[in-house]
Amino acid sequence: MTRPLRLKIPGGLYHIYARGLDRRDIFRENSDREKFLKILENSIANSNWKCYVYCLMNNHYHILIESVDGDTSRGMRHLNGVYAQYFNWKYDRTGHLFQGRFKSILVDRENYFMELCRYIVLNPVRAGIVHFPEEYYWSSFRATAGLDKTKTCIDRNEILSRITNEDASQASSEAAYSQFVYDGLEKDITHLGIKGDLILGDRKFIESVKDEIEVEKSNFDYPKYQRTVCRPDLEELLNPLIVSMKETRNAALWKAYYEFGYTQSEIADFLGVHNSTIYRIVKKKYV
Repeated sequence: MTRPLRLKIPGGLYHIYARGLDRRDIFRENSDREKFLKILENSIANSNWKCYVYCLMNNHYHILIESVDGDTSRGMRHLNGVYAQYFNWKYDRTGHLFQGRFKSILVDRENYFMELCRYIVLNPVRAGIVHFPEEYYWSSFRATAGLDKTKTCIDRNEILSRITNEDASQASSEAAYSQFVYDGLEKDITHLGIKGDLILGDRKFIESVKDEIEVEKSNFDYPKYQRTVCRPDLEELLNPLIVSMKETRNAALWKAYYEFGYTQSEIADFLGVHNSTIYRIVKKKYV
């Protein structure tokens, strides 16, 4: 069984989320959410994290953290492990609480930090639980907007500093943040273009962490779609000029299949041909 690839980038920004087993609730009462936030606060302190955003839904949660050493696994073992022990003890149950391993997405800070800060706290609105983000008490929106002074696990300074200039008052920064989130209600931000359940960023950002991914290219403990996330798109490998001539077409198909790991079905779908056509071409390489 494969395990997810974890990118350890010192100072990296990570969007982390975990779901309940079979999508069952992981929070049954508000006291469960309070307990989770206390454990999160301990995990932040013990793991050299900064937490910018969180949102606790019924059967899953989201956090946006920065890791000094790029290690998310140690802190997540504490967070999920301690909370699962508490939950099982409280509700007299045994077995796994969470569905598989947590997701950890390395985020392009310059292009996606603010969008994720908005995306995460709008989860309850998109789910129809509340009409407005300030109505939901289990996300970091209220704390960042200055409506709740009791939640101490988040670091809101970077968010507010990106909203307004350094001369702005705290109240005006908080109001600008609220408006920024409200503006997201009119935007379709449900699909952020995550690559391989691993990276959220443009091609330049992916190239900047290419070496960290390439070192695991032949490690079959990790899923193929993550090991090959830095590969060129089929549009680049199989552009019309290349596939218009048999000699360059075959070489390009071999490269896409053997070097970059695209499946025969993916190549066939892209070119609009039958799978058997691709099979005959790639087979010829070793005939």
